[in-house]
Amino acid sequence: DAVPISRARLPKLPLENNNWQLAIEGYALAIQAVEQSRSWAIDEERRQQILCNSIDVYRNIVQACLNLGEIEKAVEYAERSRAQRLVDMMASNELYQGGEIIPELEQHLQDYEELQRRINLLRFGSVSEAVPVLAGTRKKTMSLEMGVKQSDQSLTREALLAYQKEIQTLEQQKQQVWQQLRRYDPVLAGQIQVEHLDWEQIQQLIEESTTALLSFYTTREHTHIFILFKDRSPQVFTCQGQGWKTLQIWIFNNWFKPYVEAQSEWKQKMGDFLEELAERLQLQELVGHYLTGIEELIIVPYRYLHQIPFAALPLKRGEQEGLLPAEQDKSSLAQSRGMVFASKSSKPSATKPVTNTTYLCDRFRIRLVPSCQILHYCHQRPAIPGQEMGIVEDATEDLPFTSFECKTLAEMYQVPAKQRLQGRNATVKSYHTLAQQVHILHSSHHAQSNPMELLESHLRLGDGSLTLGQLLTPGWRMPNLSEVFASACEVNFTVTDITDDLLSLATGFLCAGARSVVSTQWSVDDLASALLAIFYYDGRRSGMSRSQALQQGQIKLRNLTGKEFADNYQTQLTEHLEQKLKEAKAAKQNAKDQGDEEELDKWVTIVDKFEIQGKRLESLSKEDFPFAHPFYWAGFVSQGI
Repeated sequence: DAVPISRARLPKLPLENNNWQLAIEGYALAIQAVEQSRSWAIDEERRQQILCNSIDVYRNIVQACLNLGEIEKAVEYAERSRAQRLVDMMASNELYQGGEIIPELEQHLQDYEELQRRINLLRFGSVSEAVPVLAGTRKKTMSLEMGVKQSDQSLTREALLAYQKEIQTLEQQKQQVWQQLRRYDPVLAGQIQVEHLDWEQIQQLIEESTTALLSFYTTREHTHIFILFKDRSPQVFTCQGQGWKTLQIWIFNNWFKPYVEAQSEWKQKMGDFLEELAERLQLQELVGHYLTGIEELIIVPYRYLHQIPFAALPLKRGEQEGLLPAEQDKSSLAQSRGMVFASKSSKPSATKPVTNTTYLCDRFRIRLVPSCQILHYCHQRPAIPGQEMGIVEDATEDLPFTSFECKTLAEMYQVPAKQRLQGRNATVKSYHTLAQQVHILHSSHHAQSNPMELLESHLRLGDGSLTLGQLLTPGWRMPNLSEVFASACEVNFTVTDITDDLLSLATGFLCAGARSVVSTQWSVDDLASALLAIFYYDGRRSGMSRSQALQQGQIKLRNLTGKEFADNYQTQLTEHLEQKLKEAKAAKQNAKDQGDEEELDKWVTIVDKFEIQGKRLESLSKEDFPFAHPFYWAGFVSQGI
């Protein structure tokens, strides 16, 4: 069995005497032992444990390299410790590009999919009568996950517990199959060896002289920002004193934790938090001293920085940056593509005009990547010249602006009906088939991250869930996908452990074969998301790169005035919403006539929601900049190439 290199077993290195060269040599030998030990381990969790126990070895050698001014070597070692679990998965899945899967593995894949199908049936009802998860209904989602149909009042406590126990049993069986699947992984089996990138390979990832790669790395004392260029020597910018506790734990306590526990307060304090973070990272000094002439940033965050909307970090902040109106916050139940945001206040307030705020996205196009190694895999994939689009749309039939968004995109890209999965037709099976056929996948519906069980983060489809665990298996390879736009909640929201593995639905798509993914970092607003998606594809069709199309779309949405909204969008949106409301009322009446209480409850909720949205549409034209707050536009990020 592999034995990790623990702190207690490390040699006493002469750091106290500032003999950095000797320290580097000692730590290099220790890292070789760590990586050899990890390569011998055939169990995925064991490999993670070895790396977790040895992470200080990497931190110390990075610091020692910096103390000697060896920035290239520091970058190499920082990269070697980053996201290795995800790197292993991508390396393995690259072997299945042609779809060839050995029979033994194929059987385990079928077992895994069958168990998920049975779980979906228990949670969401029958395949033909799937119970939808309505927008902003995390509470209802939890009840459904116990296998309880909302309108069924006949179930006893014993029956409810039996439902829950059966699902737990299936989940345990699914976890066992997952472990069996991973044993066939070529990396874990020792059939292939993942080679770490050297400095030259890392620098080659920067294709333009106007692009810079910023790689963040936090040690116990400081946060280092490695600044890499195509044809220049690398630089390092150190945020003194912003170490693990002072920066990373501060982000967790003031960003991640409030989002999970008190989202309304999190949104209202977003601007102040991002301003303080920009100060802690000394963003103005970084940009002014090192990024002159740079137009695009490739950002490799570290730990909790993965959840930060870098586009909304202010370089210069105005005095009255767009406040969230309490009236909109109160009705957010009807607006979200995922979680509920409940307001603690019912007092109305008005948005303030944008006043001279300059954000990072005003200066730079921005791409995020989990690691340089992941970006390398994306680069290695052959280019896809095709532009054939597939659309997965409003699987739960309760997102009116999602259907407006997808209708618009279908017209823009002339998407045939067979490649537009609407409502309950957007099943897991049809999603899988579509993703194998098209080059661009626009996925617009509900989704939810599960930070406690990352592999259970899921896209909500017409007959149940498509989980991250499924996306990471060879059975979900999508070798023809050029790009994915996941216009759903929390697609890139996750918690990263000490090994800095960003396991999210977004990285699941990258692992499955997509070259690029546009995704979300929180529970996004339905209307704002629809407009941003339309703006993005307008930019793509005009020849913009992915990062530029997202940048310009975010700027356009942020600066959209109430008058411009009324002149250009309000009429179309109102007509669309009225039609959706008419259909919903008819469905409600039909359910009432049929005596179907479950369907009636569903459509009563949807009708109420659509009516709230109608009132909101009327009010937006009266606001100066209705989408100025970063909540509406900054949650979307571009990953990959």
